[in-house]
Amino acid sequence: MAIALHKTLPPTNSLVVFEAAARHMNFTRAARELEVTQSAVSRQIQLLEDHLGIALFQRQSRGLVLTRDGERLHRAVAMGLEHIANVAADLRRTRGPRELTVATSVTFASYWLMARIATFRAAHPEIELRLYASSPIYDLAAEGIDIAVRYGSGEWPGVEATRLFGDEIWPVCAPRYLDGRKAPQTVADLLDETLLHLSKFDRNWVTWDTFLASYGVEGEPHRRGLTYDNYMVLIQSALRGEGIALCGRRLAEDFLAHGDLVRPIAETLKSDRGFYLLRPREKQMSHAARQFHDWLLEEARQPA
Repeated sequence: MAIALHKTLPPTNSLVVFEAAARHMNFTRAARELEVTQSAVSRQIQLLEDHLGIALFQRQSRGLVLTRDGERLHRAVAMGLEHIANVAADLRRTRGPRELTVATSVTFASYWLMARIATFRAAHPEIELRLYASSPIYDLAAEGIDIAVRYGSGEWPGVEATRLFGDEIWPVCAPRYLDGRKAPQTVADLLDETLLHLSKFDRNWVTWDTFLASYGVEGEPHRRGLTYDNYMVLIQSALRGEGIALCGRRLAEDFLAHGDLVRPIAETLKSDRGFYLLRPREKQMSHAARQFHDWLLEEARQPA
């Protein structure tokens, strides 16, 4: 017959407090973490020591140290609580079949996905969609992400990656930028234009130096350009007619279709990177995730 755990386990609250105190080796820091008073921590440790009939800590000149029995209990408690925490986190991630969490970059969400997401919601009103538009999340399973979209080479650890579409890099500008001036005719002519630069870019980003060099154009622009540290701000600058920016074809297609941006020259740089649909490799895809996965692939196949 199984033994009732409540009859053999020490007080569970005392175990949680003990784990924090032993990890910090300081009652005050443990109290701060647990959002209780230092005296409350001391009382819980005393309660646990009385329950076990042993000393768990010794006070020395350099501070607290665990006794041998304390070290043994701490290993067991830390292992047990960590296991419980991991299982609980996994259970939280295993949400209802109608819940779906999707992560993308702010740029992709703003300039491509949001213009299309209404069609998915209309087709699947029963799915509760959570969209995280933020910096790249590197451990999808740990963060509870069902589907993610990232730009790169397609090689990321711990995920299954399906290519959504490749990318081509175009110079773009607002029609007002070209008002009253002769449009550039060649890539070399771009050196006479106001170029918009991105100062902080990852290894996937194509710079003006790269674009110009791909067409054999050398030298510095003849005009002082504008530099931004945010891609969305850079595109907003282009939309205001402040200069010419580099933009990926799939991110610019809606702006071009609506006439907000135009291509001052036809030349294109084909990128070896692309947009990929990611899912955690070790996690079975839910029905909602499969619905979104297949819908996004279908949307990506639509002509630009």
